[in-house]
Amino acid sequence: MNASHSRSLLPRAAWVCGALSAAMLAGCASEESSQPTARDRSRAERAAPAVAVRTPASPFAPTETPVPVPPVATPAAPPSADDVAAAWSEGTALYTSRAYSDASGKLQLAAAGRPEDAYAHYLLGLSLWKGGSPQRAEPALERAAELGGGSIKTWINLARVRLELDEPGSALEAAERALAIDSGSADALHQKGRALAELGRREPALETLRQAHAAAPDNGYIANTLGYHLIQTGCESEAISLLEAARDRLPGVAYVRNNLGVAYERTGRTAEAIAEYRAAVGAGDSGGKAVASLGRLRAPLEPALAQALDTGVVDVTSAATGIGHSSVAAGGRDGKGPTREP
Repeated sequence: MNASHSRSLLPRAAWVCGALSAAMLAGCASEESSQPTARDRSRAERAAPAVAVRTPASPFAPTETPVPVPPVATPAAPPSADDVAAAWSEGTALYTSRAYSDASGKLQLAAAGRPEDAYAHYLLGLSLWKGGSPQRAEPALERAAELGGGSIKTWINLARVRLELDEPGSALEAAERALAIDSGSADALHQKGRALAELGRREPALETLRQAHAAAPDNGYIANTLGYHLIQTGCESEAISLLEAARDRLPGVAYVRNNLGVAYERTGRTAEAIAEYRAAVGAGDSGGKAVASLGRLRAPLEPALAQALDTGVVDVTSAATGIGHSSVAAGGRDGKGPTREP
């Protein structure tokens, strides 16, 4: 490179060095004033969009399964007044004809349409009970009692249902509510006596049942219940007259005939016991008890005499003449004894 060319480059190099020095000074100045002013921060806050910060999920964290949202069910339209009236009319007609299961379906609709009608719930409860559904009958009768607390029949039938459900404590409460309305009601005393007996309170039960019988001496069901509990306490002789009265009023009720047969057998009246057991079998038996008792009493007889008894060719009393009573002392006490009122 010649001298003239070197001299021509000196001004340019000086200019470059000056520019670099200026840039370095500017950089130092920017570092010293790097803190933003309030105005700068305000501008940044207005300009910067909000950014959601997501915490990274742990690789060991369980993943929730989304819960499906069930569709909202459309409520069923309430029955119309015409539908309720028709259901009530049909239900009461079916109940009167003793088609209890069919009646309960209609009366269910009628009671739903008449929620404040005590009698609608009462009749629904009776139809369910008589149709074989005491569990469903109980709340219907309870609702009827709640709405029409002054109805003695509601409380009495509620006590019956609770006894069938093996709820003697609550049955006693219902019977007491009935007696609060009419202290002399034979039916209410009857259910109270049954409940007390189921609770193991035998003496108060017998006293209450005697009161019920005195209030309604012609009621065969009360006479049978009192007779049954007298047998349970070993008072068969006292029970016989009551059970005979019950039989005369309820000749086709199997458990009444069976209970009288037990009382006869335990007092040594074997021939009459056989006749009552046979009548119980003819009336539909009583849980198989009458068949078992009849077979036990017929066993000592001669086959020909047993056949005669079955066909009714000979009089039962004369046929049983001479039968020993060695087995009668324990007769009816082997689990084939009296039948509690259903």
